[in-house]
Amino acid sequence: MKRLKNSNVAKIFILTLLICGLLFGIIYFNLQNDLNKSLITEKMSDFANIIKTTNQNMILNHLLIIIILMFLAYSIIGMPLILFYLFYESTSIGFFLASIYSIYKIKGLLFGIIFIIISKLPFILFLIYISYIALKITKKLLRVLIFKENDSLYQLLKNLFLKLAIAIITILIYDLFLYFFANKILKLFLFLLK
Repeated sequence: MKRLKNSNVAKIFILTLLICGLLFGIIYFNLQNDLNKSLITEKMSDFANIIKTTNQNMILNHLLIIIILMFLAYSIIGMPLILFYLFYESTSIGFFLASIYSIYKIKGLLFGIIFIIISKLPFILFLIYISYIALKITKKLLRVLIFKENDSLYQLLKNLFLKLAIAIITILIYDLFLYFFANKILKLFLFLLK
């Protein structure tokens, strides 16, 4: 029962962090001065053309981020950096949704949600998963360092490493989907940006 409670606390903490980041992104957009908002509006008005003419190539970026986050997950000092990155990603989503809403209103918000589901959701889910695993690893490492508990630390780390490897393969497959199909699917919804 105690293990279930600790698991729920970690999940609630990560979910709260995501929601706070999303709200911070929305608030941050609204705090921009008129000049910045007009620059953002100018860039966002070209968003449809970018989707029509390019592919989303996130393979190298995601691979680099995943490798860094994996190494950070296996250290106690890396935990705050992983949580900060998750907060940063959710802030960027909030900022994007607020900016696209300011230009295209409800239709833009609908397109923004579709864009995030196709282009960001699996990676965000991976970040949530790696944050949860990092919390578990940090907790276990602290118990080993402070209380000298050494019960199955190696087995836990090995199991978590296996789960992370499966998650990495999933993200790489997702990145291939992004490159070949994401913008083709998004083109079907570009009518919302008119």
